Amino acid sequence: MKKSLLILLACLTLFSYSPVQAKTVTENDIQLRDDVIFIMLYPLIQQELKKQYGEITQNECDKIIKIEKLPTGTYIFNVTVQLITFEGAHGPPNDLVKITFSNEKTLDWHAIDFKRKRLKPSEIPKCD
Repeated sequence: MKKSLLILLACLTLFSYSPVQAKTVTENDIQLRDDVIFIMLYPLIQQELKKQYGEITQNECDKIIKIEKLPTGTYIFNVTVQLITFEGAHGPPNDLVKITFSNEKTLDWHAIDFKRKRLKPSEIPKCD
C-alpha cells in the first residue's frame, strides 16, 4: 500500500512539474528596438527637417519617446521621435524637435505632427 502511494505521489509530482520559462525584456532589448525603428524612420526625419527648416539640419540626442499601437489587433502605429538640432560645431541655435510618424492611412510612414521649441543654452539636455 505504501509503495503504491509513493508511486502515485511520484507520478503526480513528475507530471505536474512544468518549468517556468519567463521572458524578460532588458534595457538592451528596448534600446535595440528603438535603434531599429529610428534607423527605419531616419530618411523621413531628414525629409521632415528639410521641409520645416528649408534645409537638412544637423541633429543629436535622438530617441524614440513614444510608440502607440492604434486599434488593438492591427499593425497601425504612431511613433514619436525627439531630437535636438544644432548648427556648426554643435552650436546654437538649438531646437528641441518632436516628430510623430504614422502608418495609419497607408502602410508607408508619414509625418503627422511636427513640434519644435527653441532652447536656451541652459535648457540643452545631455544626450543619453
